[in-house]
Amino acid sequence: MQRMDIEKVIYYFKKVCSIPRASGDEKAISDYIADFARERGLEAVQDSHYNIIIRKPATVPHAGEPVILQGHLDMVYVKENDSGHVYADGIEVKEDDEYFYADGTSLGSDNGIAIAYCLALLDSDDIAHPDLEVVFTVQEEVGLIGADVIDISSLKGTRFINLDSEEEGVFYTSCAGGLRCRMAWDVETETLKEARVPLKVAFQGLAGGHSGINIGMGLGNSIVLLGRLLYALRDMQIRINDLDAPGKANAIASNGAVCFYIKPEDLDSVKAKIREAEKTFQAELQYTDSISFQLDEGSLLEGAVVYTEMYQKKIMNSLMLLPYGVAGYSFAIEGLIETSMNMGALTMEDGRLTLLMSLRSSVESQKYMLRDKIQIIADEYCDTCIFENDYPGWQYRKESPLREKAIALYEKLFDKKAEVAAIHAGLECGYWDNKKPGLDIISTGPNLYDVHSTKEKVSKESIAHMWSYLTELLKELA
Repeated sequence: MQRMDIEKVIYYFKKVCSIPRASGDEKAISDYIADFARERGLEAVQDSHYNIIIRKPATVPHAGEPVILQGHLDMVYVKENDSGHVYADGIEVKEDDEYFYADGTSLGSDNGIAIAYCLALLDSDDIAHPDLEVVFTVQEEVGLIGADVIDISSLKGTRFINLDSEEEGVFYTSCAGGLRCRMAWDVETETLKEARVPLKVAFQGLAGGHSGINIGMGLGNSIVLLGRLLYALRDMQIRINDLDAPGKANAIASNGAVCFYIKPEDLDSVKAKIREAEKTFQAELQYTDSISFQLDEGSLLEGAVVYTEMYQKKIMNSLMLLPYGVAGYSFAIEGLIETSMNMGALTMEDGRLTLLMSLRSSVESQKYMLRDKIQIIADEYCDTCIFENDYPGWQYRKESPLREKAIALYEKLFDKKAEVAAIHAGLECGYWDNKKPGLDIISTGPNLYDVHSTKEKVSKESIAHMWSYLTELLKELA
């Protein structure tokens, strides 16, 4: 294989990194690309959100259908605490023999390298390719916002290559869609007449993790465990004063605590029941978490304010009945989680206890079935239940000529096995599949490491591999 000259790719990568482009601040990079395209006589359509679509005619006669290339303009900008870097100065790319990296900040190779590949293609006259439609989106890192709002009805291509993957030789062919749920109780309280002892139980040692990628690892969830603990104590006349499990909807809850009041004569039996639950959880989670309970006992108190028995039962029943974890696996890709549900945060503010949940599925109908199950529970036990931030999944296609051609070419060029993969998390590809049914989509890219951190780096060799690969693939698709 003749190695393609990648000097243009590196030049544009460094140029892109030099332009500040954190999520929500894409105007400068968007304007740069729009001007770049128009200076070369290419059609460029920039919308009010700064998404861009650029069209370049085929460089060979009798070319096949257009190919759509896509990446996102924004990056996650972080810097070390002692870094003097000024965001407005952009990122200066550093390098050694193996990698490109930044100095004390994130690099922005996610997804700057995709922008660089596309600009190098748009700037070249000697690379064989069919008609190209290049799509750049904004605010991918903060909720796939650009992909949600962009109008792609004008696109003619049916073959779509997303360049936002981070492992060379891995071709993504499916992703999960998602839906957030906000369930709440306007908790009624009452004042106890008799004196009781306050007891607080806090969970320690839960690992936590990503609500999509890590949901199948069997990790303990503090909200689920709080529900189980309360149910185990249901006959011991405890009265809840506070429930708290701070976190985010898209993270497996790892912190949790409950404070309740008990009769002095029941103190020993309640403590014994709590320690019994602790041993049960430790046995169940011995391979994933190092869970332990911290118990804090207060002094006998009169006039304690607690949840009413009705609300205590509503909340306890909800936490016990709500589905959690893996709800279904894919039959198309071995080991792929297809549908799941996570409880991410349980917090009290101004008398309202709110539970945040995240639903995921690569099959839209399964996502909505899970939604309906939650709604049934909410109708019975909750005051409000709101579903929001609905984004589509990308279901695996049994037949994909683009995938087959892409994999065969990679294995031919590099003499190693390519991997077909799917991810139980959201990708922009879900929007493309939803907005333009029938698209044949793959997602690929070079090796990126520690993205979204100050240790972020990208392999120079892999950049070259994927540039050679991309140009050869476009030649075959022409």
